Amino acid sequence: MFNHGIKRGYLLNNPILKLDFAHRVRREVQTIPFTIVTRMLNHALEHDLVLLPFLTLGFFAGIRPDGELQKLEWRDVLFEEKTIVIRPEVSKTNRRRFPKLSANAQSWLDAYKLGGGVMEGKIVPFTPNILRTKRRANWSAVAGEEAKWIQQGMRHTFCSNWLAFHKDINELVLQSGHDSVDTMWRNYHKGVTETDAKAFWEIRPKDGTGT
Repeated sequence: MFNHGIKRGYLLNNPILKLDFAHRVRREVQTIPFTIVTRMLNHALEHDLVLLPFLTLGFFAGIRPDGELQKLEWRDVLFEEKTIVIRPEVSKTNRRRFPKLSANAQSWLDAYKLGGGVMEGKIVPFTPNILRTKRRANWSAVAGEEAKWIQQGMRHTFCSNWLAFHKDINELVLQSGHDSVDTMWRNYHKGVTETDAKAFWEIRPKDGTGT
């Protein structure tokens, strides 16, 4: 805006150039340990069934929790093809993408169905405020009242574990809908150990739905 003013002759210089800017310290991406993820899913299965698909697709498909998951519908989950369709009107970037439905994600959705979960309409059938309340209640129940809430924890956890297990950064960019291979690599390379990643992708329901 100021440069446009200079170009038009309204200003002599850009006042922004006189400011001093603080450089933000770069911090490591935080992830949720697979032990806590297991507890979160089992707690939802036992105490808040309607929250379970949200957690399942956030952790195991990397779908953005704010915006995308709240727009996603059950018709977008193609069980036979083991694929999820993120339509342009759902996607943050307005581009279609096709995250894979992992075997353990399938097992949690099977458990949801067996528990009487509704599989029509929106996957997240409540308002953002109610969703926030349910998420925090689930987190507090398994991590403790004093545990720090991790922003974008599900997505960071998915990306870190996916890369550690599959080791294909280009495919991760396609799966997650991100734009930059470099940014993804810097954020998620060695975000978790390969051993923990293997345990993460084997998280299954306790009731025998999984293998």
